[in-house]
Amino acid sequence: MTSPNTGLRRTALVVLAVGTAVGMSACGAGQVSQTASQVAAVDGGQGSAGDLYVNDLVVVLPETGEARLGFAASYTGSGIGESVSLDRVEIDGMEAQIGETQPLGRGCSLIVSAAADAEPVPAGDDLCVERTTATLPGADDLDIGTSVPATVSFSNGDQIEMDAAVIAEVPASDEYTRPVETHAEGH
Repeated sequence: MTSPNTGLRRTALVVLAVGTAVGMSACGAGQVSQTASQVAAVDGGQGSAGDLYVNDLVVVLPETGEARLGFAASYTGSGIGESVSLDRVEIDGMEAQIGETQPLGRGCSLIVSAAADAEPVPAGDDLCVERTTATLPGADDLDIGTSVPATVSFSNGDQIEMDAAVIAEVPASDEYTRPVETHAEGH
């Protein structure tokens, strides 16, 4: 035989569980969150202006040395037109130092490599792709995992405003070893 209080206790527990679930799910309902309008610092910033496109704009913060930029700029469109040069890249109010580049013709791209050992490579005859490098002096105040405002300016007056992802340098898969102090006993 069960006590009359047992049914009451079960009912009270169910009501408490349901009330807790509803209360917990409503915590963020209708609230304006700080992260709702932030862009994730994942693949890098992207933007366009007319026939100019910039993709995957990132700032790489190495453990030592100067910050490096990486992105691809493309000049698309149809027909024959004037070439356009990359004039300036500004990240969070700081001007980047861009390696030597040639003007981009229609259908051409400029790849700015963020690799530590990247060397500028001139455009080849078979593809209209030029490669160069860029550094960002004074990037000590940037934090890994955030996005910062960026502006890429071209010689025709177009400016592309976007957010640049700030990332850590990714080690090669065969070069990283876990520090000894992070190993748990018995491993």
